[in-house]
Amino acid sequence: MTRVLAALLLAGIGFLASWILLPIRRIEVAGARRLAPGYLVRAAGLYAGGPWLYRPPLAARLLAQNPWVAAVRVTRPGLGTVRIEVRERRPLALLVDELGVPGGRRLGLVVDGEGRPLPAPTAPVAIRGRGPGLSAALALARRFPRARQITYGPAGYGLDLKEGRYWAAKAEELAALARVPGGAVHAYAWGVSVRR
Repeated sequence: MTRVLAALLLAGIGFLASWILLPIRRIEVAGARRLAPGYLVRAAGLYAGGPWLYRPPLAARLLAQNPWVAAVRVTRPGLGTVRIEVRERRPLALLVDELGVPGGRRLGLVVDGEGRPLPAPTAPVAIRGRGPGLSAALALARRFPRARQITYGPAGYGLDLKEGRYWAAKAEELAALARVPGGAVHAYAWGVSVRR
């Protein structure tokens, strides 16, 4: 019992000593594009004069809870300095539900390249479809970030690019087919149809 009390007393003294003798003097933020550096510092619970030894490990856990943060690293590169390095998620696709209307207001869920939902109003690529095949459609969106729309369903995958429209039964075939210039290119088991 005495050892436990002594350990707690030493930990308390160490915490207070680090707060007084080793305060945070400077906070650096790297990699933030969407999230403001000031917001990241506040969300991490860091502030000038705070405890330099004890706060950074907790700060990383706090920041990792943000849906926009893909990876975070909080380090102490020098005495009194804390550095926050963040890699943010980027919106990749808008998963359009049945209420989506071409050219109108699209209702749906915005996801990143891993399929994680993001609190964003829009994304570069619209994905329409039902059933299995979403992971392959997301892979197509990563491969063709300028696509206008990607569709998927039991019959296959569709890709709408500025250069033309493409359709194939499998996502891998579609990716290879998109290199063929044309107005509308469709791959079937018995051949390829090109309409200019």
